Amino acid sequence: MSAKGSELHSLSEEQHARLAHLVMKRQASLSLRVALIFVILVFGLPLFNYYLPELANTNIMGFSATWLFLGVLFFPITWVLSAYFIKQSDKIESECADWREVLGVEAGEPIVDDPNSDIHPAFIESDREDSN
Repeated sequence: MSAKGSELHSLSEEQHARLAHLVMKRQASLSLRVALIFVILVFGLPLFNYYLPELANTNIMGFSATWLFLGVLFFPITWVLSAYFIKQSDKIESECADWREVLGVEAGEPIVDDPNSDIHPAFIESDREDSN
């Protein structure tokens, strides 16, 4: 286990709770940033058409600017936003991997699911229930 993980064993319950709160806060912040960009794009296009109709009807590569954005660029932009969200979420989770391991062991739950054991991590048990 890394030094970072070893340090977590000495933390109090309150400190563990603060760490969990920090992780959730970072994930919520990421979600809100990505959602805000998406909402601006979705609601911005009608506003763009309403307030700047001359610019919206400008032909670019055979499409009006509106249709170029809506028909051609919208899906790649959505993919880029999704890729960014996943990459940042993975980064947050990897930074917290040691915290999850320590908290799981302290709670008496193994991190890896052992089919021969009577004890299963709560997050795996909930996944099993969802799949049924």
